[in-house]
Order: sequence, then C-alpha cells, then structure tokens
Amino acid sequence: MGMNKIVKNSDAQLLYKSPPNKLELKYPTIADLRRRARRRVPRFAFDYVDGAAGANETGMHRNAAALDAIEVVPRYGVENFKADMEVDLFGRRFSAPIAVAPMGIPGMVWPGGEEAFAKAAQEARMPFTLGSSSAATIERITELAPDCTWFQLYRMPNNDLAINFDLVKRAELAGVHALILTLDVPARTKRPRELRNRLIIPYRPGLRTVVDVLPHPAWLLALSKNGINAFANYRKYAGNNLPNREVVKFARKQSGGTFTWGEVEKFRDKWKGPLVVKGILHPQDANRASKIGVDGIIVSNHGGRQLESAPASIDVLPEIVSSVGNNTTILFDSGIRSGEDVIRALALGAKSTLSGRCFMYGLAALGSKGPKYVIDYFFEEISESMRQVGAKSCAELTSLVTRHTGAYLFKD
Repeated sequence: MGMNKIVKNSDAQLLYKSPPNKLELKYPTIADLRRRARRRVPRFAFDYVDGAAGANETGMHRNAAALDAIEVVPRYGVENFKADMEVDLFGRRFSAPIAVAPMGIPGMVWPGGEEAFAKAAQEARMPFTLGSSSAATIERITELAPDCTWFQLYRMPNNDLAINFDLVKRAELAGVHALILTLDVPARTKRPRELRNRLIIPYRPGLRTVVDVLPHPAWLLALSKNGINAFANYRKYAGNNLPNREVVKFARKQSGGTFTWGEVEKFRDKWKGPLVVKGILHPQDANRASKIGVDGIIVSNHGGRQLESAPASIDVLPEIVSSVGNNTTILFDSGIRSGEDVIRALALGAKSTLSGRCFMYGLAALGSKGPKYVIDYFFEEISESMRQVGAKSCAELTSLVTRHTGAYLFKD
C-alpha cells in the first residue's frame, strides 16, 4: 500500500521509471551491445564498424578518453522536473539532441540496415543521415522517414561535379531536410583491420569469407531476405542493368578528394535547404564555412577513421563554438557513447550531437530491432543525465560549470 502511494506521487513518477526489460538487463551499455555485435556478425563486418585509422587506432580511443575526462558540475535543490530534451535544428523540432551520423554501408553490417534506421528515426522524431554510399536510395529512405532524413555527400569531381549536383536535385525532390558535405576525406586512409580482412572495394569474397560467415546464420538469413546493394544511389549513373560489383567499381572510380571552399559555395547556391559541412576541427575553417553561409558545422574527426593523430573532436569544440557559434549551428560528432557524453558536448556549446558506431553496434547486435533500442537508450540516458545535473532544457546545459583540461587554445 505504501508503494502504491509512492507510484501515484507525481515527483516519484519523475524519479522512478518502470522496471528494466530483458534487453535493458542484458545490454545496459553500448559496450554490451558491442560485445554482442562481435559475436553475431562476420568478422569483416564487425571490424568495418569497430576499426579506425592507424596501427593502434589511437585517434578513436582518444575521442572516448577525452570525453571521459570532462567533468560537469551538477546543481541540486531545484524542483523535480521532467527534462525537455527537444531541440530545434534548421527549422524543425526534434525529440532529443542526438542524430544518426552518416555511415558507410549499414547494409553490410546487417542487410536492410538503412531501412531499419529510417523507420526508427521517423518514429522517434530524430534525424537520420543517409550516406551517399548506402545500400538504399534517397527516394526509398525519404519514403520511410519523410520528416527526418538528412543526406551526406562525398565528392565526385568528374564533369564539374555533375553526379553530385544530380544527387542534390534528387535529394531536393525527395524531400531531404538537410544536405551534409563531408570535408575530412581528402585521401583514402589505411585502416589495418579492413586490409587484414581483405575488405577492399570492390569486395571479392573468397574462402576466408565463407569460413567467416558460416558461423553466423542469423546474418546469412537477413542477407538472403535483403541482399547487399551497396552504392544504390549511383546505379542510375553507372547503368541500371549492371551487376552490383560494377556499380561499386564505378562509384569508387568517380569519387576522390575533398570539397574545396569554392565548391561549397556552389552547393550553397544550388541547395536552398539547410547546408551543413562535416569534419571541421579548426576555428579558421569554421569561420570560412560560416562566411560562405552554411547553416551548420559538424565538429568531427570522422570517428578516428581518417587520421590517427587528429585531435579529439571534443577538445576543439569550445574554440569553434566561441568563433562561430553565434552565427552557425554547431553539431558534435566522434566518440559519443552515452547520455552523459551528449550533455558534455551540449555543456560545451554544441546544439546537438551525432553518433554512428553506437547505432551500428545496435544494428549488428539486435538486427532490425537494434536502431530503436539504441534510440531508446539515448533518450532515457539524456533525460536522466539532464535531471541529474539540474538542467530542465538543453539550453540550460550551457550554463553548467565544466572542467575541460584537454581543450585546445588556438593561436590567432
């Protein structure tokens, strides 16, 4: 009877959630999902997600360590409240300050992955960024997530970016909300795990692959139902009747280099919706982007997948916010693993965050149910963390006191 009184109390309802379900007990952290993913999918698929640039993958580990080192001082004694996690991004209101980052080929990690992400994002009202090399087309994903689709582009320089500009036109017609230009891939990088697994585009399966995939029947079943149609957006340009291997070869041949500032200006002229550049780590680059008129900047080191010696993204975030944050929406990517990581980034000035690996681990561990599970995980952790530090809204997080000893101080 006493317990019933507690449950009916409005303050208690804010403090106590329902008992955890079986999945929450089994996978309470992203690290638990990662361990399950490692067992559930072929090694080449897991290493594609889990790996990074360099012999020691130090850049990836630096991201996590830098976030862990940031301290946030909570404020107590405030009224009990339900945290308002909603955030306005480029004229639309989303449920929480977390988005699905662009990822290479989710359909390889779990066939049908892009569709699963899109459905879960639309239901949760959060952004899903479709990568240009995905296994699903722009048109297909915007059907599933008409309110939440962002689209990421890599540079295809031939014929004055003709394919890029046609993709932009398709994105506009399909109803894509925001266009993201990736700037931090000027060259192909060496990822040792991918080389050890012979994961070279176009991929040539051999005996090693057969030995790798046979112990993973659930993955094979998903493959038989969905297939892997990588680079689906490029099929129109390569030839609709070509086998997938030839489409992949075409896409690889067409791609190269990073967008120049002059090219960013061209996209600003052609794309009337929100334009975002991804991969900025220096305040001067942020200033250049802001002057061109981009709507958003994603502070990111590509999750440590491009340059092992790059600084942790979180360590350069405050200077970039200080430089252009009043004029441009600043988003943070690289290293997010928990709700506390999200509030760390927002406390340092980011408007919202993105995560790629977390969602891929969920997809690999739980299949098509994984994206929703990871979304729920983030929503719950962000809400709990906001209540714990005394921030009723995302905007209030910026007033918290933090200790960030690793922050960069750039010289003029």
